[in-house]
Amino acid sequence: MRAELGFQKWEAMGHFFNDGDYLGFNQSNYRGAIAQYERAWELLSTPWQQETGGADILEGIADFALRSKDPELAAEILGGLLHRANPIDDASLRDACDKVAQLASQQPQD
Repeated sequence: MRAELGFQKWEAMGHFFNDGDYLGFNQSNYRGAIAQYERAWELLSTPWQQETGGADILEGIADFALRSKDPELAAEILGGLLHRANPIDDASLRDACDKVAQLASQQPQD
């Protein structure tokens, strides 16, 4: 993956993950953590990169949404998460998406 992405993108991804992990795990800033992981996703510019490295990134996004226990946040990210996860054949990613969908369904209806 590193050779496919190139050194600069690889390093940038590492910074986004570090920043996201810090925000999510140390500050409970789950929106900020998700934003950092989404920045890492944006560096995956080919379908191969998305299929190869994308599942871990998307699972990280789902994990932060679940840790937040915020149905509104889960609902906000669910559409984009499912759209990006759809072409990736990964059982644990599907399970994570299902859990985010369950959390999002707990959002109060107007």
